[in-house]
Amino acid sequence: MNSEQIMIQETGAIHQGIQSDQSIIEAMNRWSGSFSKPLLPSNLGSKATIKQVTEEGAKILSMGVYMGLRTAVLGTIPYDGSTYEGHTMKDESAGTLWAYETNFPDGFASVNGEKFNISLGHIFKCHQCRGSGRIKCQRCGGKIRWTTYSKSADKYTEHVCSCGDGKQDCPECDGFGELLKVLRVKTTYKFDHKKTKDYSGALPESVLMGSSGNVIFKNTSEFEKRVIAEAIDGFEPDEFNRLMLDMHSELKREVEEKVAGQLINPNILQNLIDDYFKNLPNPVDANKRLQEEFLPVRMKCVVKDVPVKAVKYEYKGNDYSLYTYGNESDVWVDGKQPAEFTWKLVIIVSILAIVLWLSLTR
Repeated sequence: MNSEQIMIQETGAIHQGIQSDQSIIEAMNRWSGSFSKPLLPSNLGSKATIKQVTEEGAKILSMGVYMGLRTAVLGTIPYDGSTYEGHTMKDESAGTLWAYETNFPDGFASVNGEKFNISLGHIFKCHQCRGSGRIKCQRCGGKIRWTTYSKSADKYTEHVCSCGDGKQDCPECDGFGELLKVLRVKTTYKFDHKKTKDYSGALPESVLMGSSGNVIFKNTSEFEKRVIAEAIDGFEPDEFNRLMLDMHSELKREVEEKVAGQLINPNILQNLIDDYFKNLPNPVDANKRLQEEFLPVRMKCVVKDVPVKAVKYEYKGNDYSLYTYGNESDVWVDGKQPAEFTWKLVIIVSILAIVLWLSLTR
């Protein structure tokens, strides 16, 4: 390497350091300018001397499965005597709620899915109207005609109900007299996931986990439609276990190839993947058939790089420290910070004084 190349590299390193310090200065200026910190000197970043910046690479790791859940409750619907055109359960001892109207949404957002009824094929007389389709009118109580008296006007008023015969259509069976037993099915989709971190610094986990960063690894795996179809028809629990084992192995291989070298401790991500697969319930075993049935749709594993910098600075001869984190370079402090009489405090005290004066002069 010649002297010219060395000079270019050294100049680049100095330039990168200046850029890094400038981002910290801007972050400190935004933070110190807040009215919520009235004693903190404004534009602290520009006034202080940055003495040391330590890059603390932090990674947020997420592993989860997008799940579909269907629940069913026993109910009835009015039956008009014609052919039922909805879904019909052919065999209550078999079958699954996922055999009907299955249209998986894209992405991982929590959404409500299909709602529908499944006929169980049992038709019976309505218990409320005893099969007549008519009950006593709720407005007139079956009287058709009645009289009311107004004491203030000293007057009687005759009323005639619009029902005509003292009866109305039964609200239970819509006047048909018969009911059909059905399963009322609801569908929801949600992303069930776990998160952990690859970070050993002082920034609290509660702060780190909610911060922004850059995705450096993302794996999204669709469950095979063929296997889902088999699950809908009802396959053996071992078949699902085989599927999970294949996806587990494939994901760990990809993690090892693409992201392990960027982690402080690659075992943290490997353990997160292992634990998630270990605790993922087998729907063939766990489902309550025709009551509560879940089905895995797709899986996602994400590694996010969150910028974290430990900053030591000097202000008016005293040393202090803070952290900047996330893409927005938010500031977190743990310990004593500079405090002095500032213009922010002047404004706050002035506003309070004006409010107090106005309240006393009223």
